[in-house]
Amino acid sequence: MQKYLPVWFPLKKIKSEVNTTISSLAPKILTKREDLERVQPYLDKLKDTLNVKGINNIALTGGYGSGKSTVLKTFQHWNNGDFNFLNISLAAFNQTKIKEDLKDLYELKIKNGKTGKEAEKEISSEFKETLINNGELEKQLEISILQQIIYKVKPSQLPESRFKRIINIPKWKLFLLIPFGFILWISSIVLLFKYDYLDSLNPHTWLLKNDLDISTFFVFLISFLGIGYFSKLVVELFSNSKINKVNLKGEIEIGDNSNKSILNEHYDEILYYFEKNNFNVVVIEDLDRFDNTNIFTKLRELNILLNNADSLINKPAYKDFGIKFLYAVGDDLFNDKKERVKFFEYIIPVIPFINSSNANEQLKTLIKESDLEENIFSNEFISDITTFIDDIDMRLLINIFHEFVIYRNILKPDILNGKEAELFSMITYKNIEPEDFNLLNCKEGKLYKLIHNKESYIEKLITNINDKIDVKEKIILDIQAETISNIKELRRIYINQILTKLPNTPIYINELGINKFLEDTEFDDLIKNEYLSYKWRHQNYSDSQSTNLNFKFSEIENEINPDFNYEERVQLIKDYHNNHDAVLQKEIYNLKIKKSEIEN
Repeated sequence: MQKYLPVWFPLKKIKSEVNTTISSLAPKILTKREDLERVQPYLDKLKDTLNVKGINNIALTGGYGSGKSTVLKTFQHWNNGDFNFLNISLAAFNQTKIKEDLKDLYELKIKNGKTGKEAEKEISSEFKETLINNGELEKQLEISILQQIIYKVKPSQLPESRFKRIINIPKWKLFLLIPFGFILWISSIVLLFKYDYLDSLNPHTWLLKNDLDISTFFVFLISFLGIGYFSKLVVELFSNSKINKVNLKGEIEIGDNSNKSILNEHYDEILYYFEKNNFNVVVIEDLDRFDNTNIFTKLRELNILLNNADSLINKPAYKDFGIKFLYAVGDDLFNDKKERVKFFEYIIPVIPFINSSNANEQLKTLIKESDLEENIFSNEFISDITTFIDDIDMRLLINIFHEFVIYRNILKPDILNGKEAELFSMITYKNIEPEDFNLLNCKEGKLYKLIHNKESYIEKLITNINDKIDVKEKIILDIQAETISNIKELRRIYINQILTKLPNTPIYINELGINKFLEDTEFDDLIKNEYLSYKWRHQNYSDSQSTNLNFKFSEIENEINPDFNYEERVQLIKDYHNNHDAVLQKEIYNLKIKKSEIEN
């Protein structure tokens, strides 16, 4: 690092802050008293359950980031020697070739017009369906489990294993001890048969007055041991010929019967493994990510076989409670509750240690532990930023904070000039949308498009604000242009217009008869029913006659004012009395301020 960084670079400060952050990474081993008190119920329940004979398949369930791995690691750390753990994590699942194929398929779908999420969804569905249909997924999972079991211990602990791994032979042994031993053995063979050493060892040629030739005895002993060692190698070579290849890259090539279940085919190898070692608790993590429940059936069968094996029952390590399989799986692994009980004899749920309600406090704790300024972020910013970490998890939150500490020290606080919040936001985006963040370098992606099209977005926002201002200004002009200031007066205008539609000269209608239509209910009934009853007298008749006038109120409205109907004019009168035009003026003022902020 010193080769590329200037001498003034604060290496010690970075190292201190990074170490503080890394020490908090989850999953982690809890050592603080308050943290241990929080997980103590899980630790007690795990210990009690593992000590019960007959409960051999135990599940620790919870959502992603709920703290299952933290509980398991803490339990193993504070184990008092009662249990010997064998850890298997499918995160080490070897998918190099598969990943390359998926990457090519992803790029092809993007070229065909699919979005990133659409391509991922289609590939995920196709990939899972293909693997499940042809059984390849189960085979790969079983191989990965078998590899992690075998490679857990040194080859010297499994001397009779058929899995022959590459052994790192020291140079002094390879170039000195082995050649010297081989030469010594060949020399002993030559001396034994070439120079009559066998006669010296024949009891019939011994004379009591002469001592036994010690040098001859050692020549014979070396020759005999060499032949025995060579015979052992030949026997091992032929007895272990089923396995074609096992190497440290994690590859296993199966010889005959390659279509069989890997775990079933090599059960004797697994049994021998547990005979030579004392692992009584097998911890299996991340197996649920492959959405394949068949593997749980095979592991349960394997557990039954191991616990019923006579060669293991009487071993001190397994005698008390057998071999336990402890799984860390998600809550959504089994949709059917009966399947959960079928695979596991006991289930321990884990409540998430961190969620959206306490994420703020977790981030504040990280800030405090890293010796940063406590007021480096405002409370409002902390509350806002944690809402974007949707599946809030200590691993994600701490990784974001870890990167922020490094970036901040590289850029220097004086260069940032108080813009730590912006830096933290960018790093959050980098962790949540890593693919889109990487596309920035290629001038592609959603974020680049947002920044690149800034002017067009601003133009649309300004246009939208101008449209709102125009609408409000028009309403103000309409309020001020309304000449009628009383609703009853407005109704009288509409009633008089209706009366002009009478076809006959009506009998005089007194003022009281007209005024009743000025009230709310009567006027509403009039315009809703659209007819008016009145009396008139024909010139040939002395008596008056009653009749109805039918009309369309919409036509009356159009004749009085083609721009506004009755309801709109009533609203204008109400707005005038409520000083709504002043409220609109204030809203226009705020919109203009917002417009100025956007333009700047």
